[in-house]
Amino acid sequence: MSAVHRTVLPVRWSDQDLNRHVNNARVVTLIEEARLSAVAAWLGEEGVPDPARPRVVVSLSLDYLRPIDHGPELTAHVWVARLGRSSYTVAYELRQYGRAAARARTVLVQTDPTTGRSVPLPEGVRSVLEGLVVPDPEPEERAGAAPEPSPGSAPAREPEPAPDHVTARA
Repeated sequence: MSAVHRTVLPVRWSDQDLNRHVNNARVVTLIEEARLSAVAAWLGEEGVPDPARPRVVVSLSLDYLRPIDHGPELTAHVWVARLGRSSYTVAYELRQYGRAAARARTVLVQTDPTTGRSVPLPEGVRSVLEGLVVPDPEPEERAGAAPEPSPGSAPAREPEPAPDHVTARA
């Protein structure tokens, strides 16, 4: 099993907005679809959503790097970036035209269905996720986050693709 899960995401005609690219809210849905695919691949039956042992998204951050178009293949690269006692962080990179179009992170927390409070991850889930953690690249290795231009400076260059150690794993 690979630490970085890859899946092709369908971009539906209805995902577009008036600007003829995927609407920002629909990108969140694509990220959810990528996470469900990855968690099912990593955890099998333990990854299937179950109200008796809910894992809920408590945080979502999303950077839109360039428009996502209808038509060309959109590939999600998904990995576990951090593992805690009752939570884990999933990182995503959506790629189209061979370049990063969006990067995101979600924090999922294991909860008690009665109280809604966090509880430790089940040992089986924890042991699988421990073997999947991919450390974040160092800031100087990060791609896609162009520096803010200073007043009067030339426009920033296009972001570079993500480092190979994140996207080249199969």
